[in-house]
Amino acid sequence: MNRSWIFRRAPWLLTAWVLLLLLPGTATLPIVDRDEPRFATATREMIQRSDWIVPTFNGNYRFDKPVLTYWLMRAGYGLFGIGEFGARVHAIGATIVLVLATWWAGRKWFGERVGLLAAGMLASCMQVFIHGRLSLADMPMVACVVVACVALIELLEAEAPRPFRNRWWWALYLSLGFGFLAKGPIVAAVPVLALLLYRFAFWRKPLRWAHLGIAPGLLIALAIIAAWGIPALVATHGLFWRVGMGEHVVQRGFEKFNGRGYTPFFYLGTAPFSLFPWVALLGFLPWIVRRTWSARTAWLLCWLIAPYVIFTAYATQLPHYVLPAFPALFLLLARALVVPWEERPRWATVLAWSLLGLFVVLFVGAAIGVQLADLPSEALPLRVAFSGVCLVMLGFAAFSSAVMLGALGEEAPVASEGTAGGEAVRMRAGPSIVLLAGLVLLVPGAILMARGLRETSLTVQTAGRFDALPAGTRFVGAGFSEPSLVFYTGRRWAFPQTADELAQALRKPGPLVVVSIDEECDPLKLFAAGLGFAPRNSSKPLFRPGPAEWAPQVAELSSSPEWTSSQLVGFNLGRTRWQHLRVWVRDAEIH
Repeated sequence: MNRSWIFRRAPWLLTAWVLLLLLPGTATLPIVDRDEPRFATATREMIQRSDWIVPTFNGNYRFDKPVLTYWLMRAGYGLFGIGEFGARVHAIGATIVLVLATWWAGRKWFGERVGLLAAGMLASCMQVFIHGRLSLADMPMVACVVVACVALIELLEAEAPRPFRNRWWWALYLSLGFGFLAKGPIVAAVPVLALLLYRFAFWRKPLRWAHLGIAPGLLIALAIIAAWGIPALVATHGLFWRVGMGEHVVQRGFEKFNGRGYTPFFYLGTAPFSLFPWVALLGFLPWIVRRTWSARTAWLLCWLIAPYVIFTAYATQLPHYVLPAFPALFLLLARALVVPWEERPRWATVLAWSLLGLFVVLFVGAAIGVQLADLPSEALPLRVAFSGVCLVMLGFAAFSSAVMLGALGEEAPVASEGTAGGEAVRMRAGPSIVLLAGLVLLVPGAILMARGLRETSLTVQTAGRFDALPAGTRFVGAGFSEPSLVFYTGRRWAFPQTADELAQALRKPGPLVVVSIDEECDPLKLFAAGLGFAPRNSSKPLFRPGPAEWAPQVAELSSSPEWTSSQLVGFNLGRTRWQHLRVWVRDAEIH
């Protein structure tokens, strides 16, 4: 079979596509509070202690996640040095694996164009764009879930059970084992629930359970987990299980974490952002499911639903938790996009173009407004960052427009002497130009966004600021407790939870640094005021004072001659607040 140049080189083109989307700005973008600096710092501390088993953050045990991500980040640090890029490169690598696994499944099950479209759309989805460049455990886990879900259907459709001799059998249980080491039991929960939905709710036909070789497979997965888990339990006297599983998995399922709210419609409400720009195409989903109903369509639907069921029932909710569902969604949407124009539902097409037009108008208007806003001089780098965000969003809108216009062209038979023909593609000039325009917008947009955020980052400003202080200097965050302080200063910090704890820290003699919040505001209010929509002087001032519980102790510092102070002004990305900080120093001097 002859295949087009694009299809023959699809893995390399998709790898390049991921790198084009994720590399720009990744080394410049400051570490994003709160989990990212904890992973990045914990890996650095493991290197400093020559420890491969137990992660710590700020000198304390870190039980939030198992160890695989720290190992991967350790490799990144070894290759690229301890810094933002070294901490994040493993996520880019995992995203490439995720995208290629999605491409393989689409190509194998539905054809070359479906595989290429689904993988390309997944890579250019907003949540993948964000988490594919962060030093977190999510992308390695999602990649393992995808491999497991693909392997399950391949095993169930195999002609005969051949455990140990079937590559998909190995892929299933290796992905479950290593996926658990990345982020715990969710790697098994998604395919197991999808399989139960497939058997008892959607497809409802007997399955070849013997093909899964469950008993020996689970032994292999458990052996992978135990190779790290047993030493970790011994080293921590069982705390890794009691805290890691008990608090960070089970307790999060029943109790809201970090004061977050709960709503059963959370993931529906966050879908427009998480799935941007492809949310515009969701109207095709019910139509393509009905049109192509089959065992594999049913499996994709179960795979799509499972993460939403699990995390809708989970008390702690974050938009990226449902990332394991996205490959199945894009495989279904890609099947709709290879259907000829005249056969697609008109209402879904009109809806898609209407939403894409709305996106363009919205972000063009936002980009113009950002340039016109009269900002305080110290906040001008925010204009650069927000301009970059607008360019990125417009770039994504261009990608979805190119796909809607038929960037891969029409299917056409190809035949040559001695062959029976095959699937080919004709690249259309118009959609290809739109696709290229999207890259022209997105790449500099990502660079500008990262540069602007770095120039305004409060914690980046602390890097090197305290290097000359005595070794015994203590560091305290009074209301400003961002973990990236630990990453950028390379020092241990105390973050008091009450005023009494802060008072005790202040009473201890010796050199001491305290960081407190003078005042803060929502950066959107800065832009609104700069555009004249919010008066700078009104009964509702732009800035509000720092947390009241720390005010008495901070007042004592300002009235004591033994303390000197300086100010930091910038953006707290973890809290999305523009803040004025006060840095207090006793018995030492910042140079």
